[in-house]
Amino acid sequence: MLERVKITAGATWHNTGLLWSLLPKDIETQLLKISKNLILRIHEETGVDPNWNNNGGIYVARTKERMEEYKRLSTIAKSFNVPVKLISPEETKELFPLMNTDVIKGALHSPSDGTADPSALCTALTTGALAAGAQVVENCPVSKILVSKNLWGSGRRQVKGVETPYGTIKTQCVVNCSGAWAPEVAKLAGLTLPLCSMKHTYVVSESIPSVQGLPNIRDPDASIYIRINKDNLFVGGFENNPIIINEMPKDFAFDLFELDWDMFHQHSKKAAELVPQFEKAGIKTSVCGPHCFTPDLLPLVGEDQRMRGMYHNVGFNSSGFMLSIACGEELAKWIINGRPELHMYKCDIRRFTPEQTEDVDWAKQRSHECYVKKYHIMYPHDQPLAGRNLKQDAFFEELLVAGAFYEEIQAYERPGWFTPQGHAPVPSYDWYGAYGSVRRKDKRYESLLKGDHTFKFSKHHHVIGAECLACREQVVIFNMSYFSKLYLSGPQAQEAANWLFTANTNGPINETVYSCLLNEQGGIEGDVLVTAIKSGCGTQADPIIKGRGFYLVSGGASASQTWAHINCEIDRKGFNVALDNLTDKIGLLAIQGPKSQELLENLTNLDLSNEQFPYRSAMIVNIAGHTVRAIRTSFVGELGWELHIPWQSCIPVYTAIWEQGVNFGLRQAGYRALYSLSCEKGIRLWNSDMRISDNPFEAGLGSLLRPYGEYLGKNAIERVKENGIKKRLAFFTIKEQVPFWGSEPIFRNDEIVGFLRRGEYGYALGRSIGQGYIQDPDGQYITPEFLNNGSYQVEVMGKKYEASMTLLSPFDPENKRILGIYDEPLPARQ
Repeated sequence: MLERVKITAGATWHNTGLLWSLLPKDIETQLLKISKNLILRIHEETGVDPNWNNNGGIYVARTKERMEEYKRLSTIAKSFNVPVKLISPEETKELFPLMNTDVIKGALHSPSDGTADPSALCTALTTGALAAGAQVVENCPVSKILVSKNLWGSGRRQVKGVETPYGTIKTQCVVNCSGAWAPEVAKLAGLTLPLCSMKHTYVVSESIPSVQGLPNIRDPDASIYIRINKDNLFVGGFENNPIIINEMPKDFAFDLFELDWDMFHQHSKKAAELVPQFEKAGIKTSVCGPHCFTPDLLPLVGEDQRMRGMYHNVGFNSSGFMLSIACGEELAKWIINGRPELHMYKCDIRRFTPEQTEDVDWAKQRSHECYVKKYHIMYPHDQPLAGRNLKQDAFFEELLVAGAFYEEIQAYERPGWFTPQGHAPVPSYDWYGAYGSVRRKDKRYESLLKGDHTFKFSKHHHVIGAECLACREQVVIFNMSYFSKLYLSGPQAQEAANWLFTANTNGPINETVYSCLLNEQGGIEGDVLVTAIKSGCGTQADPIIKGRGFYLVSGGASASQTWAHINCEIDRKGFNVALDNLTDKIGLLAIQGPKSQELLENLTNLDLSNEQFPYRSAMIVNIAGHTVRAIRTSFVGELGWELHIPWQSCIPVYTAIWEQGVNFGLRQAGYRALYSLSCEKGIRLWNSDMRISDNPFEAGLGSLLRPYGEYLGKNAIERVKENGIKKRLAFFTIKEQVPFWGSEPIFRNDEIVGFLRRGEYGYALGRSIGQGYIQDPDGQYITPEFLNNGSYQVEVMGKKYEASMTLLSPFDPENKRILGIYDEPLPARQ
């Protein structure tokens, strides 16, 4: 380990040392548990005491809406075995007698929270590392990271070493864990990082003897936290106008910034309102230091997709003490085994596209908003207001006029749903009125967004439902242009496909197969629709290639992950192939529903029957004089086709579809409908229903594993096939009209056996549906008898509901509809 100055320099030495036990995202809560477990055992392992103090935590609520969030959090806590309890103002007063409970509606008590000494913990970690053979060199700044010059077929470079005042160290692995200096360290390798450093402040009160032993406080409605440190209060908060640090001072180590008291007054005022004794005691000292924030409030961890051997463990959003320990442990497994043990995608740096990682202005806007909203209520369908309109597809303006309410994913604007209230453009970022900015006057977008600020059904529930039912009963058009679209070609394209994909890709030209991408451990790294292609006419949708190639389509939310995974394997195996990313050059419209065939036959003058255009096949067609690749497939479980359109042809093709579609009741539909329909049909989404910590047998995708030939992860899959599985994906529905959001605990015979990975409302079923994995509480292998001979419940917002469990989706389990067989009415219409 090369330390620029001394261990704990930067932000560690003045960290508050708070450790909460529960955060809204599942991966955060899992990481918190790992961090705490290490803190609890490190004294015994190293002889250095980190001064753990298990004084508990109280999360207070000043509004009814916050108490609703705490209901959800208390339910999620059960999924991860975190002991919490909703308490009244009176019970809160008993736990913290100095609190003015007149300003709160209630609280969430987390007795397993606590604090530790960050400097002592660093000493303990260093002591343990040295005992295990590590080397630590202090006062050793790195001046340059040495890299190769595009040695890999993908164009990625390779780390070769680092230069220091004491000479060059040759290495193929560098971990950037430099905190607020992370962007500067990344620049040494020619990289940029999507994070922003800001000045963050807390103050220390004078002595208040009566606070000793009381719980720490999180007061999110006031955007403040209070740590109990012996007889002092540490009070900090998150304001709308943090001071952004454009470049960290090079010689800054055990230093602090000057505190802006005018800015901090809002926090001290709220703290005094909650704990009046704080104002009476006065302030002893202040601490103002640099904290790094990312565009989504989650750290940047893992190997950089742009450079082999360059890893990061930075950007902890004022939660470095809580999360960095666990992230470090997962990163060590990552480096040694190739992938972490936990599904770390929400923290993985490759969740961001290269465009996002390199856009400094975008990162600054989004990181600022994350600082401001750190303690805001996390609604399931909330959307950022910062850094929007970075990427717009060819249909953007047309759909905006049509009423598209845009949502953002991986920088792309995509229609979430279509409002009948007229178009609502996403306005430019107003920095929440900070830095002299004027608050935006156009509130149309924010007004509609507030309809999703609930843990009940959205105000747009029925509008989205109408889109879903139109897909099930007539025909709709989805703009899926943000989906990843790659071409794999070259002399070894087939060999690469055989290695990368679990399904058989050796079929005839234009055959389309659905396949998993696995890692060495058999975990699912992605899912891809693979079409075998030959050289075409030279358009973006039908390119000229040499020999046999493949057109790869995957979900947009995992586009960067898919691209990075395939590239890594191409590099590692040395395949002589090209991987071309045409995501931004090809539009994608999906025409889905019972009337889709008739509509498209009128457009193309072709026979699109099962005999002439089978399911999971492709064809080059002509629509309005434009060459289009049509693929018969469905993400929603209906008769339908995807149309892959060259960028310049998108609007003419779209116009032709609409002109013809009027005769068939064609309707616009957005991603909220797409996700609802996909969940209802049992389609898996990578990053929720299947993750790197799941294998295909567990996910119910064993049919995608070809029995012959080698592919990445097959050795692990064979072991699973021989030994069995310890969890299984299942579908859960309830009769009561309450929404699932994900992370709700699943009970079998009154024992928790898992939690929902995803929840949606199935409009054709007329009830909520969720997907989650069932595990035996005793850790035994899962059997059909265990799965089927139990009584299931799902807990939502603190209340248990009897649930029906099935291993196949209860909607059209025989897959008739994708073949155009519509001989049964929708359950919701019966």
